[in-house]
Amino acid sequence: MSNDNANAARSDGWGSRIGYILSTLGMSVGVGAMWRFPMLTAKYGGGAFVLAFVIISIIIVIPAGWAESALGRKYKKSAVGTLGEIAGKKGTAFGYLMAATPLGLMFYYPVIMGTVLMYIYYTFAGAPFLENSEAFYTSVNDNRLAIYLCVVAIIIVTAVISLKGIQKGVEKCCKILLPIMFLFLIIICVRVFMLDGITEGLNFYLSPNLKGLGNVNLWMEAAGMALFAVGLGPGYLLTYGSYMSDKADLATDFVTVNITQLLICVLCGFATIPAVVLFGLDPTAGKGLIFQSLPLVFSQISGGMIWFVLFMVALFFAGLSTTLSMMEIPVTCLMDGLKWSRAKGIAVVTIVSCLGAIPCVWNDAFFAFTDNLVGNVFYCVTAAVIAFYLAWIIGAKKIRTEWYNPTSALQYGSWVDVLYKFIAVPAFAYFAITAILSLF
Repeated sequence: MSNDNANAARSDGWGSRIGYILSTLGMSVGVGAMWRFPMLTAKYGGGAFVLAFVIISIIIVIPAGWAESALGRKYKKSAVGTLGEIAGKKGTAFGYLMAATPLGLMFYYPVIMGTVLMYIYYTFAGAPFLENSEAFYTSVNDNRLAIYLCVVAIIIVTAVISLKGIQKGVEKCCKILLPIMFLFLIIICVRVFMLDGITEGLNFYLSPNLKGLGNVNLWMEAAGMALFAVGLGPGYLLTYGSYMSDKADLATDFVTVNITQLLICVLCGFATIPAVVLFGLDPTAGKGLIFQSLPLVFSQISGGMIWFVLFMVALFFAGLSTTLSMMEIPVTCLMDGLKWSRAKGIAVVTIVSCLGAIPCVWNDAFFAFTDNLVGNVFYCVTAAVIAFYLAWIIGAKKIRTEWYNPTSALQYGSWVDVLYKFIAVPAFAYFAITAILSLF
């Protein structure tokens, strides 16, 4: 693929402002919000994790997100193309490392989606999981071949949509999936709030145990989740920013995305955790939480299986919108770095993803290791490195005054530079070191 064609690929930008916002939300709001966030919230005792997640999402993520999105918009290239232009061969190498994160997510993220598909099928087949939810989940989890076939189907569907490009593929799909997912989520939350005795579950979810805030691992995982939730670090915001118009109000649009994904994560917690606590189920069931506990929760609600199917469908739609972004990052890097066509890049990423999913499907320990390595370590490390480079090498002031303030409805002052350089960057460095140490 020639340089001219590579640049032309970036001309397929967002068709509208709402298209960018919904597509970026589709990237950020997925299985991470609807599966991973409730799982981690339960793991760390409810409210303390929620509070840490909110603090990090607002104080640290916003200035870093502005800078990373603005970097993409300025250079109109992928992580590989952008970093190669501003930092040479070392930048190109780091760009490929950033792309390895969403590629790694494609190894295990569709596994959860495959399980979701199987539960949707079994709900219509008589909901046999209601007899013994834990035993049934184990039997489904042990049916590795069926899950893997679902995973391959999901990856292929993602590839087919991605072939259509940004406007006709990613943006069009997210405009349909995200509103439906959000509507289902609101309906489910309203129904859960109507349960008798739900106050106890709400207290668990909303009341932070201040002692829990002293847990270093809580903050590390909250940071990983906050970065995971909005795509900060491994090239998502940079790549999606590269498709933005030079006149777009980047700062306002990113704040809209970040606050909305924060709201959706919290809503997903409301839809699951309080009811799990109310019915005396195990909130620390790990990756099986939504599959072991929620069927029992919904079975005790009038029309419960309808609500359960709505939740599973919403979860699947959210996951599909996210796999589209996971494929987009490595594909654009291959297009910029190796001058491949979009079709060739998608074909290679599809094959690698299908092969990489094999150990995640057949080995639960490898699944958990990959989730920690990719979802925590890679996110925190890439976010720390890119934030340091932008804030201290290029300069936080330059990025603010030249890259996003000129097109912003609000003019942000030097306090953003202080927040970015002296709070966000050190925090990212701390979280990255802590995440790396968690591997040993």
